[in-house]
Amino acid sequence: MNGFLSIIATITVAAFAFFGCEQFSTSYQRVDENEFRMLKYVWDPADAAPGDTIILTAVFAGKRVEDLDGYLQWWVSFNVISDLLGNTTVVDSMRLEPIAESEPYVFSPNTQAVRFKIPIPPDIVKTSKSIPQDWADALPASLRERLPPGFDTLTKMDIVDMIEQYADHVDAVNPSFAGMLIPILQYFTVPMRVFTKMQEPGRLPHTITSTQYIRYNKHFESAGIPVNNRPIVDRVVVYKARGNDVGNIDNKSGIRLDSTVLDNSGNSVIDVEDGYTYFLDAIAHPIDTTVTMDGNRIPEKHRVYRQFQLDRNETAGIHHSQFMDINNFNGKITMPTDKRIKTFRFWLTVYDEARNERLRPNGETLVEVSGQLNYK
Repeated sequence: MNGFLSIIATITVAAFAFFGCEQFSTSYQRVDENEFRMLKYVWDPADAAPGDTIILTAVFAGKRVEDLDGYLQWWVSFNVISDLLGNTTVVDSMRLEPIAESEPYVFSPNTQAVRFKIPIPPDIVKTSKSIPQDWADALPASLRERLPPGFDTLTKMDIVDMIEQYADHVDAVNPSFAGMLIPILQYFTVPMRVFTKMQEPGRLPHTITSTQYIRYNKHFESAGIPVNNRPIVDRVVVYKARGNDVGNIDNKSGIRLDSTVLDNSGNSVIDVEDGYTYFLDAIAHPIDTTVTMDGNRIPEKHRVYRQFQLDRNETAGIHHSQFMDINNFNGKITMPTDKRIKTFRFWLTVYDEARNERLRPNGETLVEVSGQLNYK
């Protein structure tokens, strides 16, 4: 037994030594030119209602695919079950191409993009299995208590018909009733989902999914009911903080910072010096407000997800451990240790979030910037 434990201990130490000293050759943040990668699905508008048309844009980078239509298969489901914990199950699905209008779209010369105009069924809320017929019985007690008197005796169809009638006469909705209507609209929000299946020769099919949530809020915006808008990026900034060990710049007071605004001309320059820490961030508007399930009005928060690409001619023959890297937790950039690597391209996704709002639609946007590193 002691001999067996000794062998296990030796293997464990060796494994830690190996992984501790050797970085993996791939990084999810880094987009290599030999791999076909999805950057983002972008839904516009973010807050769509039954019967609307949504524009869905999917942006890809990395390896260029000549026959994109043959490489990708698109599926959609308007009947997705989502429980109170956010778990989802697809009831049925269909091919997207026959029901959606595709149109050519160029996001940037460095990417490939597919864009669909997807008509949302007017009866999606009525037919979605996400809302049971005995809808009020499935509500938590705290939410059920906030219903207007008598609502819990109405059927699912009665409620949807009532919402649509009020939407046609939104001027008659007073602020008091609008406050009572908010939790109803949250519960009568339903998910839809798009699947993208990649059929790469010699590899198993790979599927990427994106779920969006459809609700009636936009019809009641004039009555003060919140609507979620997609963030609009005002600028992409690299902050340069004095010190090699700055952990984050969430609180910028007390930190000496220089900033460089980046664009997508390829002419942006980041001066790289020893003794500084670098952070990549995006500033966006608007900051929407929303109402939580317990009735509190709160502002949303914006989060940033960062990806990057280096020039393959500059990285040829250089070990990946000397490449750039980005920490998405705090936006910290680890600059290349080989100064032959100078060209960068950043993709930043800004998305919004708000806690304790049931099935909040996803508001997201994608931007690209590029330039050169100038080592000093």
